[in-house]
Amino acid sequence: MGRWNFYQRQSVDVAFASHVDSKSQSGIVVFLGGTMVFGASRKQKCVTKSPTESELVALTDHIGFVEAFAEFFGFIVGEEAKAPTIYQDSTSVISLVTKGGGVVRTKHLRVRMNLCREAIQEKRIIVEYIHTSKMLADGLTKVLEGKEFTSFRNNLLGLETV
Repeated sequence: MGRWNFYQRQSVDVAFASHVDSKSQSGIVVFLGGTMVFGASRKQKCVTKSPTESELVALTDHIGFVEAFAEFFGFIVGEEAKAPTIYQDSTSVISLVTKGGGVVRTKHLRVRMNLCREAIQEKRIIVEYIHTSKMLADGLTKVLEGKEFTSFRNNLLGLETV
C-alpha cells in the first residue's frame, strides 16, 4: 500500500460508562486522505470496570473491520495491503497490547488483549498513540461543544486535518 498508507487513518475511542446501565459508548472513524469514508458509534455489549477495559473492548471490536478495510483499499489501488494503523489515545491500552502484563480481571478481557497483541505481533495492525485533543473518533462517543465540536465537524468535512 506504500504511498497510500499515509492517507488511511483509523481512530477508535470510548466514552467510559456513559449509559445508565454503566455500559460505554464506542466510536470508530476511518479516513482516506482528508475524507471520512466510515464512521460508527455504538453502545458496548458488556460492562467494563475501567476506562482501560472499555478502550480495549472498543479496539478489539474493530480490528476485523480495520483489517478488511485495508485489504479492500489495497485491492482498489492495486497494491498489497500494509498493516493499517489504528490511533488510540489510551497509553495503558497500548501498553497492554504491545508489552503485555497488567491485571486482566476476566478470561474474556485476557482473550481480547491477546487477540490484539497477536494481530500486532503478526504485523496485521499497528496501534499508535494520538493525543486526546486530536482523536477523531471522540465526537462519535460523546457530546462535543464549542471549539471541540467545530474542530470535529471541520475534520469530518475535510475542512481541516489533524
